[in-house]
Amino acid sequence: MRQHLFDHHVVILGGSYAGIAAMRRLSKNPKLKITLIDQHPYHYLQTEGYELISSNTSFEETIVSLPSLCANYDNVTFKHRKVLSVELANKRILLNDGEESYDTLVLALGSVTKRFECDSNVYNYSLGAKSLRGSLKLNQFFQDELYKRLESDKKAKENFNIIVGGAGLSGVEIAAGMQHFFNHYYRSNALSCATLHIHLIASRDTVLNGMNERIIRITTKRLEKLRVKVHTNCRIASIYKHETLLNNGEKIPFDFMIFAGGTMPAPCLETLGLKHTKRGQFVVDRYLRATENNSIYIVGDTAALSDKKGNPLPPTAQIAIQSGTLAAENILCTQTKKSLKKSNLKLQGIAIALGGRYAVIDFGTLHIDGYSAYLVKKIIERLYKWPLWWLAYRGFKNIDSCEI
Repeated sequence: MRQHLFDHHVVILGGSYAGIAAMRRLSKNPKLKITLIDQHPYHYLQTEGYELISSNTSFEETIVSLPSLCANYDNVTFKHRKVLSVELANKRILLNDGEESYDTLVLALGSVTKRFECDSNVYNYSLGAKSLRGSLKLNQFFQDELYKRLESDKKAKENFNIIVGGAGLSGVEIAAGMQHFFNHYYRSNALSCATLHIHLIASRDTVLNGMNERIIRITTKRLEKLRVKVHTNCRIASIYKHETLLNNGEKIPFDFMIFAGGTMPAPCLETLGLKHTKRGQFVVDRYLRATENNSIYIVGDTAALSDKKGNPLPPTAQIAIQSGTLAAENILCTQTKKSLKKSNLKLQGIAIALGGRYAVIDFGTLHIDGYSAYLVKKIIERLYKWPLWWLAYRGFKNIDSCEI
């Protein structure tokens, strides 16, 4: 790397959709020193992670190398470190092997699966699906279960119950993807798909609560066709060994549980001391700065983001990318003493994978479903990841310039 005298040091915590967007925009100013810190050496493409769970894609299709990506830029350094805590007063980040100081901080750590007290005794057979590690473990579990049923006629005839806690975007995509995968496998191997039961727990009267009614109808019909068992207007009250009790009194035995009912900010931010919502997301001003500290920008799932009218925005990749880009723009404006840009984040559409080559897309006034929606979804995903893959491939030649 060429030697520079930098005017300002920006540290980005998290190689998430928002973190990558912020890094790429900030890198265009050669006077900025940019450090991207993440506990993993890859950017996880979570929009494709649910296909990884159901074996519809391979894990290398869902990651982008952060060291190689950052090696494209003279003023960007990647550090593969774990963040322990952030000291706002000293503008210092404590890492697992040292510390890092900053002038401006961008919090883009995303979110982790929220666990509840009632699930503390099922950690050995329950997982979240927000991480690559969790998705790979779930995929391995399903593959092992299929292998057991292939080897044993007795095992193949035993009922197997999986509970997916939470019927939002994540829960619906996981349940639909898994059920389709098992249905396809059983048909191709002449086994009875009726032995697998996926129970999707919805706390409201429908899945995808709050979304367009037509999207809900299409999704509900698809889940019924796949034979996913949807339980509405109920929550998990308690869990004991391999049985869960719902608050309506119903008991469901299960062999495995997947938590998709809620998220929370990364644990290292719990003692940050900034204002946050009941869900744990940090409150930001109209420029995406922490309300108590102008040197901290909060983006992606970590922030409580809303549209121009004040309506809360869902934690999607597109909103994360928009917020990361806007935060970077405002940091650049500060450096050039220009007026900051107000947040005007817009949800341009939601694409939902519903198992196999079937999806539904909500463009607001236009809704499409089926194979055509699946193709549109795949095109959107490729338009995002292919440029990053190309940059990572090009940056690999300069990998020795990254601090790892």
